[in-house]
Amino acid sequence: MANPVLHIKDSYYFEVPKALWKSQRADRHDFPEVWVSLDPAFQSWEFSRLHKGLVEAEVMLPEASQAKEDWQHWVHAEHSRNATPFDQFLENLYEQAHTAAAKSNKSVDADGLLAAAEKSSNPLLKTYSSFIVRRHEPDWAGSDWASLRRSAGDVAAYQGDSHTADWEASKIEHYNEHLSGKILIPQPFGKLRNLYEKDSGFCISRFMLIELIVAVILCVLFSWLAGRLRGAGAPRGKLWNLLETFVLFIRDQVAEPAIGHHDAHRFTPILCTMFFFVLGCNLFGMIPWTGAPTGAFGVTFGLALVTFATVVVSGVRQFGVAGFFLNMVPGMDLPIYLLLPIGAGILLIELLGLAIKHLVLSIRLLANMVAGHLVLLGVMGLAFGAHAAASFTAPDVPGWQWPVTACIAVLGSTLFSILELFVAFLQAYIFAFLSALFIGAAIHHH
Repeated sequence: MANPVLHIKDSYYFEVPKALWKSQRADRHDFPEVWVSLDPAFQSWEFSRLHKGLVEAEVMLPEASQAKEDWQHWVHAEHSRNATPFDQFLENLYEQAHTAAAKSNKSVDADGLLAAAEKSSNPLLKTYSSFIVRRHEPDWAGSDWASLRRSAGDVAAYQGDSHTADWEASKIEHYNEHLSGKILIPQPFGKLRNLYEKDSGFCISRFMLIELIVAVILCVLFSWLAGRLRGAGAPRGKLWNLLETFVLFIRDQVAEPAIGHHDAHRFTPILCTMFFFVLGCNLFGMIPWTGAPTGAFGVTFGLALVTFATVVVSGVRQFGVAGFFLNMVPGMDLPIYLLLPIGAGILLIELLGLAIKHLVLSIRLLANMVAGHLVLLGVMGLAFGAHAAASFTAPDVPGWQWPVTACIAVLGSTLFSILELFVAFLQAYIFAFLSALFIGAAIHHH
């Protein structure tokens, strides 16, 4: 989890300077459950319980020492598997066997899985074939295996086990150093695998909270604005004028040119919602220690799906189901024997284009927001790189490189932050304008 890109990804914590949020946990019972689950001592305890439970369930496994060695070797083979528990190792072997059986055109049953395990280049599939076959049984996988996994990975049971050794003071200090500056988000509805991945249930992430905050702010602001507009008086105050200026801009410069004067008022509310929500999420990326939710594909894809749904529903309401699809095909004065195949081909192309342009709508917003954050990360990285390089230079070598690089990094970051502020507004406008174009194309005859 040392990848610096993770600092602009979604996570299940907010990161602030360590001095503002100091972790001062005294023993293992004070640490959050997700952190305890990543501890090697807990994972060894979990491994022993799970291995014992599987053996008692008459699943043929290697001796505990050999199974533990196989698991640890698999974990250390790739950085992404760091702190992956034993049950995930077994699940991975089952998935490999299942995929191999499906690719070999064999039926994915017990015999097919055994044959795939025997022929696989991975010797672990053969070694753990007994588990793979048992795991494929729906009744066992859904009850016994699930129960074994829950029981083995019960952090509360580990915390209450008096036979387990307490953590050493050096380990607690090390963990406190890692957790300082990380404000963990409570997870009442789910369980985390680590601070970046969920294990089960519904887990609340940093971007989810930011999106909720943006939504609440928009609801409060525009409820207030609607109350003022009902009075039919002249706009008074900076905030009222600012909000009304934006709304009129979306109506007059986005909705009307793309959709037409007659229908623009119907779609102005949803276009305003898209514009302000995207803008709010983008601007949160300018606030230290938060992040821009529009830098996550799930968010931009969800926004594009809203546009797609609006396009389809509006087109169907305007022309009917058949008329919506027939409207994609331009009128052609051709004989029927040419019109049918050519028209069908054009319809397929248009349907594919409809899906692609909405996918591109989400990727365009994502790429622009992520690119800006990566550039800022790279510019700031110059200062840290120069500082690290300076620590390896001889004492008699002048250290002018660090202050010069630091000045360049600060100046560059400031200029790119100004550019990011402009991009935040620009991308919100582009998203709303393209959405308006797609809606306009759906509700008008070609």
